[in-house]
Amino acid sequence: MTIKRSFAVLCFILPCALAQAGSRESVSSPAPAVGDSWTYQYTDVWKGVKGNTNRMEVTAVDENGIHVDVKRAASGALISTQLFSPEMNPVDRGAMHFAPSFARYAFPLAPGKEWNSDVTGNNPKQGKNWRYQIKGKVLDWEKVKVPAGEFDALKIVVEATYSAQDTFTKNGSGQLTETVWFVPELNNFVKLDYRDTDWQGRIYNRDSWELTSYVRK
Repeated sequence: MTIKRSFAVLCFILPCALAQAGSRESVSSPAPAVGDSWTYQYTDVWKGVKGNTNRMEVTAVDENGIHVDVKRAASGALISTQLFSPEMNPVDRGAMHFAPSFARYAFPLAPGKEWNSDVTGNNPKQGKNWRYQIKGKVLDWEKVKVPAGEFDALKIVVEATYSAQDTFTKNGSGQLTETVWFVPELNNFVKLDYRDTDWQGRIYNRDSWELTSYVRK
């Protein structure tokens, strides 16, 4: 995967909730269990090229949140460990730490719900900090087809304007947009489209992840 501004790319794997898909009822917080996993095919949409297929597996659930190992699907090689909040919002993504968690979801979810959140993204290894102003909205239930099958999903759009919090971070402002198709009974999304633009609206990244298989314990 080629990322020109890796600090802003949120390419991690997130979940959802427990409710009957397509029931039009509100969706409560997710409840992933140790051993649950989701395997995703990454595609560089801009270039029209498929990249790696990675598996995300829950290794622990405790007071700190949901702990996940990210591995190559083919070899099982460990790529990174990640931490999510109890709502499966990103907290730690490799070297990046979000405080509070990056609000991709705000449970309970239902069509029409909206939320706002201010988040700080910190990369201690690089000594860089960013501020994210997040706006999320649930659009509606939608049927979506991916390699793992066809699902009834909640379609969610999250937009975040971000800016560097120090004078040394170049190209540190812009806007990212995630469109997420989220299936409650899988405790995760089945598809995620990502776009990242600079402050002038020029696109830096267009990426997609689609579910190819999953395991529920």
